[in-house]
Amino acid sequence: MLKVMIIDDDMNVRKCLRQLIPWPETGCEIVAEASNGAEGLERFHAVRPDVVISDLKMPEMSGEELCTRIRAVSDHVAIIFLSAYEDFNVARQALHYGVMEYILKPIDTKKLKQITELLRQLSAAFHNRSFVHSLLQGDSFPDELSLEFRNGNAAYFEALFQKLSDSLETDFSLLLNVCTVLINLLFDTLEKLDESGESLHRQRQTALAELSGFSRKTEATAFCRELYFDYLTGQAPGAKEQSFGGRTVEQVKLYIMKNLHWQQLGLPAIAAHFGFSEDYLSKLFKREAGENISSYITCLRLNHACRLLKNTQLTISEIALACGYSSSNYFCRSFKKQLELTPNEYRLHEISRNRSFP
Repeated sequence: MLKVMIIDDDMNVRKCLRQLIPWPETGCEIVAEASNGAEGLERFHAVRPDVVISDLKMPEMSGEELCTRIRAVSDHVAIIFLSAYEDFNVARQALHYGVMEYILKPIDTKKLKQITELLRQLSAAFHNRSFVHSLLQGDSFPDELSLEFRNGNAAYFEALFQKLSDSLETDFSLLLNVCTVLINLLFDTLEKLDESGESLHRQRQTALAELSGFSRKTEATAFCRELYFDYLTGQAPGAKEQSFGGRTVEQVKLYIMKNLHWQQLGLPAIAAHFGFSEDYLSKLFKREAGENISSYITCLRLNHACRLLKNTQLTISEIALACGYSSSNYFCRSFKKQLELTPNEYRLHEISRNRSFP
């Protein structure tokens, strides 16, 4: 549970926050209260809270000065300011000190929900950071992971990567460090189980190099997970780079096939669907498929159009729509550019070629 301290010279505000926020649901608990800034600073040093909810205008020491004193000894405490005055200069100064939120009084139902949600976010972020740091710093974790891998415990790794996915609010560089640690631990374990050290060394370097090329958390996490499960399921280790990219591209191809009729089908929509950056997916697809996504989609659409022209009585407009073209004119131009025939000419040619004579 995150430790919260409330500082406000208005007893009713403290009571309101204490009684009307569902503290257990937020993952937080009140560990101290104070009625002015000086008392608040003294209790801050005594209880070391994770979150401080403080009024701005208080006797003996203002919220601004209190914030300055807190920041002198801690960069990690989350601070939420309450104020009865909408003061732009104070709000700007609050941002300078890394204050999480500046909430105007009076504290009504809407403001209580806002504070509650902030506390939930802080609690979730704290637990995510704790999990990530435990992977980086836990003394027993390497041995535990190695043992579970040797036992082929897929459920353990499903849970591990689910937690890692849940921690995607974590700073990207920190998450990348975790994935680097996990990859190195994987290959450390493999080297203990396998005599082919030189081959595994190359595979390790390849995996780490690919990891360094990611720009999104979902990409890095998915890659790390796929790497583990390829080895867990006994897939040929040397094929790992092809496996991850190849499997992803096959999924992309299947998605394209199922959505050929969708006019918005393209790199941005596909990347968003799979949670990849456009740049990463574009390079991956080109590497694995040998052509870019737009060319691949165009080829599939025109092949589908050819089948419809040859085997159905659908109109040109209906075929254009079925193949994902926004207009029959655009479809006809694209068709002729690629096949050097208009759709009608292609249809007549196929009818003539397949006609039987007595």
